[in-house]
Amino acid sequence: MKNTDKFVIVTGGEYSTEKIDISVFKDSFIIAADSGYDSAKKLNINPDLLVGDMDSISELPKETEILRVKPEKDDTDTMLALGIAKGRGAREIIIVGGTGGRIDHLLSNLFMLEALETEGIKAKLYDGENLISVLVNGSQTIPHGVKYFGVIALEDSRVTITGCKYPLKDAPLKRTYPYAVSNEVTDDFARVTVCGRAIVSVTVK
Repeated sequence: MKNTDKFVIVTGGEYSTEKIDISVFKDSFIIAADSGYDSAKKLNINPDLLVGDMDSISELPKETEILRVKPEKDDTDTMLALGIAKGRGAREIIIVGGTGGRIDHLLSNLFMLEALETEGIKAKLYDGENLISVLVNGSQTIPHGVKYFGVIALEDSRVTITGCKYPLKDAPLKRTYPYAVSNEVTDDFARVTVCGRAIVSVTVK
């Protein structure tokens, strides 16, 4: 096994693999979740492990470690992959894909990001166009050059945003009133500080 605490999980679903920046795979242990193996092959990436019930993969690989499970299960294939990554000491996880096609899978993935953050594991969803993370009582910088970014509360929170077109200072942000979207970076970087829990979504392309 690779000696790393950085893991990348490649999912199936609908997203443009040609827009993925393959540098995200550098120095990572790569897990394909079921048909995520097909997506990995489109990216010319060889996963270290394939996990899932194999109900949507085109062809099983011959030279990749495989963990096959029964289709009748409580966890999604992505959840299984996350469990393996955690069990192998992950401190940083990037989920490639996981945003398009199935809304129930997207919501599941977003809430898993929240669970991972509360466990001290930095996790992101990345589909080539969007980079999504969860911020819990902390700060995050967003570089100049991204298209848009937004902050959506998971619970009633207070938010400060600087270096942007629409700044906020210790402003209330409610889960039921998600107004802090479609913002733009105007300085070298924007800084988002959250007291509470919020999703930070960045449109990179």
